[in-house]
Amino acid sequence: MKFPNSAVFTLSAILSSLTPYVLSTPIQPRATVPGADTPEFYLVASSTESETNLLPLRLSGGSNGYTSLTGTGPIGVFYFYQGKFVGAEPSTPAVSSPALIGAIPISSGCTTYGPLGFSGSSTDKCALRDSFAIQSNAENSQLGAKLVFNYEGGFYACGSGLDVWYKAAPEDGPTGCSAVDLYTVPVSP
Repeated sequence: MKFPNSAVFTLSAILSSLTPYVLSTPIQPRATVPGADTPEFYLVASSTESETNLLPLRLSGGSNGYTSLTGTGPIGVFYFYQGKFVGAEPSTPAVSSPALIGAIPISSGCTTYGPLGFSGSSTDKCALRDSFAIQSNAENSQLGAKLVFNYEGGFYACGSGLDVWYKAAPEDGPTGCSAVDLYTVPVSP
């Protein structure tokens, strides 16, 4: 994957962009979650669109109640635990929720798109839960690893609140969205 010059970032640029967000929230020093498959990390959007570039993923606050890049919810801290992608608030790390794609029921079953979230009923028959992974960038290791779902499709920032949606195909779901890659940035102890 080649990135245009304007989309290539250093880790320090990403961390610098997180500083105003992270410093505004009191965060206790943390250790790696016991038994976790990965260390904790933030997710930061990378995009060729300036309004979506270098924004941290928030756990809630989007217009649909799911994740957002500019909503009112806290910036999430993420990790994988027993193979599941999990999100937690920095102030309450013990309270965590597995990720899901809020696929929408339709007459023929469920959609192949939906908002990214970290809550929801276990009885939601359309929620997609178990195909999240992080994938290293083979061409530029400075970018960290990218969050993927099902190793197909991608994530999009949609609407004025930049709600984060997964779409199997770009034409799925809401219109007026910008493609974003969600890259990991390590959480410092």
